[in-house]
Amino acid sequence: MKRLILSALIGAAMTATALAHSPLKATMPADGETVSGTPDMLHLVFAKPARVTKIMLKHTMGDMTHEDKLALPSKKFGTEMMLEPEFKGPGEYTVDWRALGEDGHALKGSFKFTVVAE
Repeated sequence: MKRLILSALIGAAMTATALAHSPLKATMPADGETVSGTPDMLHLVFAKPARVTKIMLKHTMGDMTHEDKLALPSKKFGTEMMLEPEFKGPGEYTVDWRALGEDGHALKGSFKFTVVAE
């Protein structure tokens, strides 16, 4: 019986911790999306306020790969971030990001999209 209660308490604590984090809720372009022509911007939407600390944009076209660290428009906590990077044209893009949730937990993730010529 003690094991059951202990397991339930640990499970509840882990669930509360997971819900306290600020995962990426949506992106534009969307993860896995194929877009015609380069987008005007990157738009990241978090489920809860987060402070983005680093964003890397990687462009791959054939054998060539370019990677750029993007300048952050703000170091404040927020649920949305819009960036206007210099896109390199058609190819596959990977966006790797790191952030800090208001609860102090470090967060990271990535999303990909493909750009085809118009």
